[in-house]
Amino acid sequence: MGRRADIADLIRQRVFSGLHVGSLAAGQRLPSVRELAQELGADPRVVMAAYRELEREGLVEVRARSGIFVPPEGIHRQLRRRTADWMVNVLIDGLQRGVSARDFPGRVREVLETVRLRAACIECNHDQINSLCGELHDDYGFDATGIDTFELQAHGTPPGDVQQADLLVSTPFHVIEVRPVAAQLGKPFIIANLQVDYFADAAQRLQEGPVYFVVTDPRFEHKLRSIYSPTSGAEGLHVLIVGRDDIDRIPEDAPTYVTRLARDRLSGRRLPGRLIPEVRAFSPETSRQLFSFVVQANLAARFEA
Repeated sequence: MGRRADIADLIRQRVFSGLHVGSLAAGQRLPSVRELAQELGADPRVVMAAYRELEREGLVEVRARSGIFVPPEGIHRQLRRRTADWMVNVLIDGLQRGVSARDFPGRVREVLETVRLRAACIECNHDQINSLCGELHDDYGFDATGIDTFELQAHGTPPGDVQQADLLVSTPFHVIEVRPVAAQLGKPFIIANLQVDYFADAAQRLQEGPVYFVVTDPRFEHKLRSIYSPTSGAEGLHVLIVGRDDIDRIPEDAPTYVTRLARDRLSGRRLPGRLIPEVRAFSPETSRQLFSFVVQANLAARFEA
């Protein structure tokens, strides 16, 4: 029961995230029972039971002899219903804490909109810069600017966007470059841990056959090869650069990961391969750090006003 529930939660999260970021659409095929069972090391019967549970919720459609799909109709209605249920729980929790439904919108605005916050996201390639900046803006409300690590001290002093930022954000790969700059400028610095499932998923698939990544920056290609070089099946990693490589050579059944920036550059063009839904990049721990910073900064600004 617990294992089935865990798998159902994982699929549910992937569907919601994929629909949110645009890597999944109504009618799109989801991983088969066999594929998901291999990925998770689970009994196929348990995976099928999880899919059946989600089918009852209206989140997936199980088609005999065809596979599992995002429903062509009704998925957005289902998402609205789940959002409504969640909001009811939030409002009830607010009442228990002395916040009425009438006061609730104002309280939320106080902790999100009292002050305009700027974040400088520092990374070594355009694909990750685009993805992380997009999340900082869309999910957390920052005015986010991407900074290439090369630019950090290229002119002897940090770029103006770094100096003017309220918060610096980077990944563990670049702590050694960013931490001294944060200390020099007296800026808060969050070392953003990324979702490991995304990379672990690709590592698992490499053991079964070729895996494709579609990216825009050759530096991200180098980074991916460094990440997966110790992995069994690393020779099956194929990284294609938009504008340099022939995207059409991806086999129709090959697991294919597409970065947010690559998807934008391809302008809605149909991609071959079996597209893997994109997930949010920041780990739950990093999300909590980011929201804590936002809330505390807004409350401080409100009480100082």
